[in-house]
Amino acid sequence: MRAARGLERTSEHVVTTVTEMRRRLDIHLLRWQARIDAPAVDRSLPWVVATILGLTLILLALARHQDLGVGAQLGHYLQAVHLMAVGRPPVVSELGVDVFAIQASWLFWPVSWLARVFPPAETMLTVQSVALALGVVPLWRIARGPANLRSGAAGALVVAYALHPSIHNLNLSGFHPEALALPALMAAYLAGHRGRWWTLAVLVAVVVAARADLGLAVFALGLVLVTEDRRRPGWLTAGFGVAWFLVMAFGVQPALGDGSYPHLMAFADFGDSVDDVLFGMLADPAGLAGDLLARASFEKLLLLVGPVLFLPLVRPRYLIPLFPLVALYLIADVPDDGFGNPHQDVAAVVLVFVAATWALMRIGTSGFSRVMVDRRVLAVLVLTAAVFFVRDAAPSPYEEPWAWGRRDAVDLARVASTGWVGDQARVLAAPALYPLLAERETAYVLHLGEPTTPDATMVAGVDVLVFDGNDLNWARSQIRDFEDGMVELGFGRRYESEGIQVWIRRPGSG
Repeated sequence: MRAARGLERTSEHVVTTVTEMRRRLDIHLLRWQARIDAPAVDRSLPWVVATILGLTLILLALARHQDLGVGAQLGHYLQAVHLMAVGRPPVVSELGVDVFAIQASWLFWPVSWLARVFPPAETMLTVQSVALALGVVPLWRIARGPANLRSGAAGALVVAYALHPSIHNLNLSGFHPEALALPALMAAYLAGHRGRWWTLAVLVAVVVAARADLGLAVFALGLVLVTEDRRRPGWLTAGFGVAWFLVMAFGVQPALGDGSYPHLMAFADFGDSVDDVLFGMLADPAGLAGDLLARASFEKLLLLVGPVLFLPLVRPRYLIPLFPLVALYLIADVPDDGFGNPHQDVAAVVLVFVAATWALMRIGTSGFSRVMVDRRVLAVLVLTAAVFFVRDAAPSPYEEPWAWGRRDAVDLARVASTGWVGDQARVLAAPALYPLLAERETAYVLHLGEPTTPDATMVAGVDVLVFDGNDLNWARSQIRDFEDGMVELGFGRRYESEGIQVWIRRPGSG
């Protein structure tokens, strides 16, 4: 009996202690929340968080660029900056067309001016990181303003944004002008919701200037405003977005390019022209549905809504207007850039977080002045965001980002190899080396997969070929066959180290 009573008293003591600890924790949390809810802190806190996130994204991007891990795509814009600086049209050799014909990314123009004053690669990556971080500010304003959430719920959304894989993958996959549209689109929704129409107009102009098909994102934004009883400005916004997309895609971009829609090949399964593609989709609904329901499409949608605990599904009316643009991306046969093509996620990320904000307001309960959301829900939201970050984000701990920025022997050999390439030489370079050599009039990417013997077509119009065997699963005999082919084509090997080879065309050989 004594033992039973002692055990009972111990149990009661433990329960009392736990209850007291929880009570103290609740008091501390309420005090901190009251401090954050103060107007001055509420105004400054999102800028502080955006600054911290921006510095983090900048350091990650620059570290990855330092160890040559950002990717070949950055080289397209580096060459464009170089050509514009010397007064030539920005026709990117690898793409074969004017850089503005690809996406009609007019925002690249002011960025290119900055890149002429400061180191170009670092400048573009920094601008992109800053833009992605600035998305925190309008997101916080939406959560604290129209949605009327308490600071805890707003903070959980900001954490989920800061951990979202699409943000980090976009930050590390090269330079994409459409990233500059993300904070503008988020702020445009806030401006439209508050009825600030001139601000909305300016922000919408920024969005469509970042990428032509983001006109369909503006169309979605307009429909969202219509559902919020802002009918006239909503329809005007939607109409402008569609008109911009059509004019750019089927007027301006073809005029700057080869006369046709620049991304027509992405829909080649349905036809060879715009009309053929449209009729092909209508004639093959099963094939269209197959592309939309493919495993890759499912994983893309999961990556977008999963990190926010699928909360946007509670408020689907914020997502449904985006279907045309998302469907266009899912149907398009675009090669994976190694990061899952995160540049296609810009509009979806914005509306996913807008929908998640309103979803938290709906599932919360009205307090004295703010909507309160159960802390357990917010904890699971943050935990889910962290899980998806670890699983899918480029700087996941599994990728050891703390070790980025250090150049190993291979990286040093890659950098050293560029010293053998003249400034005026026409270059064909391996993907990892392409950004290092792109700032010239002619530069191509050497695409090698299966073992191959070089032929005259491969090296047509180039003076230098830079080979990198480190990412190729070739046997030594297959590399020797490649070397013999280069000799037969009139090239001489001038540099070799750590699998990197520089082949220079001998005078009079072609």
